[in-house]
Amino acid sequence: MFKKIIFFDGEDYQSWKAFLSNLCEDKPSGVLIFVAEETPFDYEKIQPLLKEIQTEVWGCVFPEVIYKNSRYKSGVVGCTFEAPVSAEVVKNLNDFKGISSKNIISENTESLLIFTDGWADNIPFLIETLYETCEKEITYMGAGTGSMSDMNRKSLFTCDDCFARGAIIIAVDEFISIGVGHGLQPIFEPFIATKFDKRILKTINWKPALEFYKNVIEKDSGVKLTKENFSGLAASYTFGMLKYDNEIIPRCTIDMADEESILLGSETPDNSIMTIIKGNPDEFIEAAGLATEKAKTGFKNKKKKLPSKALIIECITRTLFLGDRFEDQIKLIGNKAGKDVLLFGALSLGEIASTGDKFIELYNKTLVIGMGE
Repeated sequence: MFKKIIFFDGEDYQSWKAFLSNLCEDKPSGVLIFVAEETPFDYEKIQPLLKEIQTEVWGCVFPEVIYKNSRYKSGVVGCTFEAPVSAEVVKNLNDFKGISSKNIISENTESLLIFTDGWADNIPFLIETLYETCEKEITYMGAGTGSMSDMNRKSLFTCDDCFARGAIIIAVDEFISIGVGHGLQPIFEPFIATKFDKRILKTINWKPALEFYKNVIEKDSGVKLTKENFSGLAASYTFGMLKYDNEIIPRCTIDMADEESILLGSETPDNSIMTIIKGNPDEFIEAAGLATEKAKTGFKNKKKKLPSKALIIECITRTLFLGDRFEDQIKLIGNKAGKDVLLFGALSLGEIASTGDKFIELYNKTLVIGMGE
């Protein structure tokens, strides 16, 4: 899927021109750029350079980026497409009324990459619309862009604009095999999340959500939950939607929304069947290894050869929880993928995936890996 993948520290504005020229010297069909949020990136200065290269560019700002065996809070990963691509840009998802995947998907499209502002509304509606209007079986992979500390940061850009609360959808005429894993397990019986306001969980079993959550966490942890220690405890205890095939779709517990409600990482429909889930670093790492194996096997079975590149999209909250053990995880992914496979990607605010034969899902606290050429 990607012809060239290079890393650039992003510190020197003058070096951006050389970086972009390097990416475009082989005349790719498009360029995808991941920018870590602490990079001194000034879109207004960079935009003239983007226009000069006369190649379509789609860019995303993430909390961190991944290149080879490391994660970077400052730096840029540039990727070029060799296969034909087409794209659709949605400037404001908060006012989103619908879009058809037929706008960009051709008879040769095999994969769809979806990048959305992680703090935007209507992300579930966007991906459901794309899935339902697609008349062929393809794989979907995507990520939520943005910053954990600045919800209003503009985190998507093209040659023409830099914007917040939007989405960039890229259709690629090449196959990518998907693996998904999180390692979280339920610690409580299922319940009904009876009332949501977008991503704010207001009631569980028709009672205040925060009170319900507090009782479960305090019983399991033996620690009294307070506003001061909420984020620390919530890193270990999150919510999960239960699907009909027994799959669990995690929803990050971000913060107290008010004295009765909880802010979650993504929108969730009213009356979802949910549970409270918990994990530990060993289980996170094991799940990452299994996801890598699945993606590698899927590519090998379809293409009858081994992949050479692995795109990693991982929730920033997982890596904050893993701490120094992120190195153990990336080493395992590299071992499972194979020594000749180049690892790259981003730490995200929400993950999107479908393996082609399953409904597309919006995840939190999950690792998604896509393997291809």
